[in-house]
Amino acid sequence: MARKRLKAAQRRERILDAAEAAFGERGYAGASVGEIVEAAGITKPVLYDHFSSKHELFVAVMERARDELTARGAAAMSEDAPARERIRHAVEAFFDFVEQHPSAVRVLFASPRETPELAADSRRVQAEATVRIAGTLATTPRLARRRAPVPELYGEFLKAGLHALADWWMQHPDVPRRRIVDAAVDLVWGALGEGEAR
Repeated sequence: MARKRLKAAQRRERILDAAEAAFGERGYAGASVGEIVEAAGITKPVLYDHFSSKHELFVAVMERARDELTARGAAAMSEDAPARERIRHAVEAFFDFVEQHPSAVRVLFASPRETPELAADSRRVQAEATVRIAGTLATTPRLARRRAPVPELYGEFLKAGLHALADWWMQHPDVPRRRIVDAAVDLVWGALGEGEAR
């Protein structure tokens, strides 16, 4: 029986999944294109139909993780609920992703320095995440009024703080997720929304 042919979008996701696992485990330098194509069940020419280089593939893995995380946060913050509850749901969504996709998180937080171009792309991905988080905060009127004169300042604070907590948690997996979420919500609420009803 012939194997079912995958659509281009499905092949792309399969490649990204394999690359995420490889880069998450061994980093940019340690992961090879050969192991990625083997894990994805494709050939190198097929990979290069989707991504022009290992560099481009690594950036795509970072961007996919960033997009998923910022989308989850935006969805939680758009709920019709008090501000602290929305913040809690956003923080829970973040740590759900950390728990479900540790390899993606390691890639996103990697700050690779193998080449100046890769380092620049990593900074760009992170800067775009900061802008999106700041934009999400701006959709919550009372939180928006608490923001610093530089709109991205609180976005960067939230992003960097949550990244640091996630990294710490991955090194201390015996700590229950609820304790991490509680601590993060207390810190975020103290910085952004204390005393605000909505």
